[in-house]
Amino acid sequence: MSQQSPPERGERRWNWVSVALFVIGLLILVPAGLCTTVGLLFAFGTYGSENLSMVQLVLAFGGVPMALGALLVWAGLATRQRG
Repeated sequence: MSQQSPPERGERRWNWVSVALFVIGLLILVPAGLCTTVGLLFAFGTYGSENLSMVQLVLAFGGVPMALGALLVWAGLATRQRG
């Protein structure tokens, strides 16, 4: 078997914490983003630009999980160890 070369100085490596944070963040971010997008399309299609209260409601309920998922993805990328 071939032996892996050690990572170069400054190259980031994935560890189990960063992988877990990244995967959990994606599992939250992707469905929340899709549902929020569908809700926004529905709100704009039904009410148009006259009444933006439905858009605010969709963003209030969909924006929080999206922000949490994005924060976890960012934390997963930030916690990778340098080689």
